[in-house]
Amino acid sequence: MLRDALTNRLLWARMQMFTWTHWRPFVKAAQAPVDTQERLLLRILGHNRMTKFGQAHGFDQVRSYRDFVASVPIQSYESLRPFIEEQERTGAPALNADAPVMYAQTSGTTGQPKLIPLLESTLALHKRSQAIQSYVQFKTDPRAYYGKLFGIVSLAEEGRLESGTPYGSASGHVYKNMPKLARAKYVIPHQVFAIEDYDLKYLVILRLALVQRNITFLGSANPSTFLKLVSVLEARREELREDIRHDGFRHLDKLSGEVRAAIEPRLRCEPARLGELQKLLGSPAPKFADLWPNLRLVNTWTGGSCGIALAAFQTHLPPTTRTAELGYLSSEFRGTITVDIERNWGAPTIHENFFEFVEREDWEEGDKNPLMVDAIEEGKEYYLIVTTGAGLYRYFMNDIISVTGRFHATPTIRFMQKGKGVTNITGEKLYESQVISAVRAAEDEIGVRATFFMMIANVEESTYRLVMELSEPNDGSPDRMRDVIERKLAEVNVEYAAKRASGRLHELELMDMRPGTGEAYKRHCLDRGQREAQFKFIALQYQDDCGFSFGDYRNTGSN
Repeated sequence: MLRDALTNRLLWARMQMFTWTHWRPFVKAAQAPVDTQERLLLRILGHNRMTKFGQAHGFDQVRSYRDFVASVPIQSYESLRPFIEEQERTGAPALNADAPVMYAQTSGTTGQPKLIPLLESTLALHKRSQAIQSYVQFKTDPRAYYGKLFGIVSLAEEGRLESGTPYGSASGHVYKNMPKLARAKYVIPHQVFAIEDYDLKYLVILRLALVQRNITFLGSANPSTFLKLVSVLEARREELREDIRHDGFRHLDKLSGEVRAAIEPRLRCEPARLGELQKLLGSPAPKFADLWPNLRLVNTWTGGSCGIALAAFQTHLPPTTRTAELGYLSSEFRGTITVDIERNWGAPTIHENFFEFVEREDWEEGDKNPLMVDAIEEGKEYYLIVTTGAGLYRYFMNDIISVTGRFHATPTIRFMQKGKGVTNITGEKLYESQVISAVRAAEDEIGVRATFFMMIANVEESTYRLVMELSEPNDGSPDRMRDVIERKLAEVNVEYAAKRASGRLHELELMDMRPGTGEAYKRHCLDRGQREAQFKFIALQYQDDCGFSFGDYRNTGSN
């Protein structure tokens, strides 16, 4: 208890220091967003003017934002990939003046994953932004940080390229390298996130968390992670109860030596907690509110499709637990810092990244006239283009954000959803091109053609439904098509494979449709204003955006 009190006193002192070193400079930047952004842009371009990309796009001639727009077209990952690969292969500054120290890996529109460069400077900025957000949370409710911190992140290092450069997760890297003061409060040591067996990993996480009564903070990017813990608790409750009673874990032999060494000292349960757990785990359905009654703050994504999983999970929480928006984060960059916990308003990281916005309707109609951060309006929705210090220049995120309010002179923003042709239920970021590729590969393998198909993301059920009109179906072909498509999607999208393996994303469903379904869908769209000469359907979309009842056209007796 004395050690905990001392740790909390040191934590309080550190947060007071953050007022001057982190918070005040951030506020100053937000008070003058245009000046902040223009200075940042010129600093990024100036630093990278002698790179191959910088020379090709005249960075040394850019004197203003207007010059920048005229010199650099909007980029995709595929337009930047050759520069990223050349720099990694040769070591020459193709995209960045500074060499990447690691890469963040995420799924791409082709079968190749994206490798997002992370520099020493960008990792430092990630860490600084995390400190600012922790400061806001601490000032809102210090008690959230006075107990144990239960965080779940991705693995800091997932592997290495042929060059030896590591790739992994920026959030995992920050978690692993947090100050000793913060790590002393961790429930889960970073080594646990290296466990490849998803069910085993979540079982270990839950085993370590259960012996800690005074958990006051719970954090993970996607709330579906918390629902996974709930399901593991329901399925393995008796096993966990028995292991805790003996201060053991029956699956230790399945763990690497490093993981085993990290968790064994944390398995022991204090007598008072042991008695409490034996009673709680002996009941049919213990909730997080019962297991961790002191939980003050849950930090996770609250917007977009995550809101559905979050709503289901919140029924497990104590009534006094506050839910705070984690912020707009992606593998490419950190987009916001949540500055208002009560309203979950996120201020864009204008001190770290350069932002451009295009109104949603304008972009979708082909008008790509960008706006700077000061010109966006509350209540409107925009597509986002970002320039980072790590080499993403005018990078189109295909993310739609809304403007929620204002932090000093800077508008606050919130992620709404991916743009057209991309869906994201649990973090898999599935692309239309990946679906088309998987279906075509399945057609070739099975020898049956689809005259119409559409992949529909069912967020509420955490699954994808593929409606498919087959030209000449035979016995068993729909089942075989589903199995091959599922396998192909896992091959081309590493995050789809991971979410399926973890159980957070459920099995693909295939609906075999009657002949004429595609034509009926086309008529449906034309009746709602689409011009026939310009008609094209989106092969991947959310169920809420579809608006067509495919169930009325399902083949009788199909899967």
